[in-house]
Amino acid sequence: MNALLQEDWSYCERALVDVSRTFSKPIELLPESLRVALTIGYLLCRIVDTVEDYPPLDGRERDELFSSFIDVLDGHAAPEAFSKAFADVAVEDAEIRLARALPRVMRVFESQAASTRRSTVAWVSEMANGMRLYCRRDRPGTLTTLSTYADLERYCYFVAGTVGHLITDLFCDFMQATSGTLEHELRARAESFGVGLQMVNILKDVTEDFARKRCYVPRQLCRAEGIAPERLLAPDQRRQAHRALVPMFEGAGKHLDDALEYTLLIPPEWVQLRLFCLLPLWMAQKTLILAVGNDAVLLPERPVKISRDAVDEIIEDCLRHANDDAALRRRYATVATQFRERLAAVPAGSRPYAAPNGGHARV
Repeated sequence: MNALLQEDWSYCERALVDVSRTFSKPIELLPESLRVALTIGYLLCRIVDTVEDYPPLDGRERDELFSSFIDVLDGHAAPEAFSKAFADVAVEDAEIRLARALPRVMRVFESQAASTRRSTVAWVSEMANGMRLYCRRDRPGTLTTLSTYADLERYCYFVAGTVGHLITDLFCDFMQATSGTLEHELRARAESFGVGLQMVNILKDVTEDFARKRCYVPRQLCRAEGIAPERLLAPDQRRQAHRALVPMFEGAGKHLDDALEYTLLIPPEWVQLRLFCLLPLWMAQKTLILAVGNDAVLLPERPVKISRDAVDEIIEDCLRHANDDAALRRRYATVATQFRERLAAVPAGSRPYAAPNGGHARV
C-alpha cells in the first residue's frame, strides 16, 4: 500500500470498531486478505444502513441516496457525490462520520482483487435495492410495519441474507473452492446464516425500531394474538406481545441451526474462517436465551445485551474448540435445549393460535 492508501486503511480499521465492536472481533481473526475484504464490505453495508435508518431523511431523500450509493458502487459516480449529503449534518455519531468517509472506504475497495469487487458490488447493491423497497413504505408520523411472516423473511434476506452470500463468495474464493460441492453446500445455507443473525437483532431491538417508527413484528403475528402492532409495547398487552414474538424466536432458532451446519462445512484446517462464523453464532444463541419471554425486550429503558464477561467466555470457548466438530455440536445442542425450554415457558395467549403461512407449530 502507498502512504495515502495505508492511511485510508487505518481509518477503515478504526471505523469498524467504532460502528461495531462486536462484529469487529471475528473480522480481526481472519487472514489479512479476507480481513480487508470483509472490513470494507461491512463498512459499505453500514453506510446502506445509515441511509435506511437516519431519521431526518424523508422518503425522496432516502430514495435518491440509495441511487447515489449504487451509482458509486457501479463506478458511475464519485463517492463525494454521496458523502456531501451528510456534510452539514450536525450529529457526530460513528455512522454519520462513516457516511462522510465513503471516498476513503472506496479507495481501499478499489485496491481489492477484481473477484472481491464484483462480489461486493453485486450483493451490497442487492441489499441497497431491497432496503429501498421497504423504505418506500414509510409514511411520516405513522408506524411502518411488515404484513406477514413471509414479508419478514424477505426483508431479512435483503438486509442479511445477501451478506451470507457475500461471505460465501469471499470464503470460497479464498479456499479455492468455487464451483465445487463445498460451495454448493455452503450456498444452500448462506441465507440462513445471515437471516438468523438478523432475526436475533430484530428481536432484541424491538424498542429501538419503535423509536424509529418501525415495527418488524408482522401484523399477521400480532393479529393472531389479538393485538395491533401499534400496541406491542403497551404494558397491558405484555402477554399477547410475547406470544406474537414466539414464531420469530422459533424461526431465528431454525436459521441458527442452519448457520451451525454452514460453519461446520468449512474444513477444520480453515480455523480462522470457522471462528469468524462461530463467534456471532454463539453470541446470537446466548442473546436468544436472554431475550425470549423477557419483558426487557418490550421496555425501551432496558436493552437486551449479553455481558462483556459472557462475550469473553464465548471467544475463549470458540478458540478452544473451533476445529472439533463433536465438541461444537455438543455445546450448540446444550444451549439450543436451554432456548427451547425458555421458549416453551412463554405463557399461552388468550386466543387460539394460528401459525403463519409457512410458519411453525406452537411451542
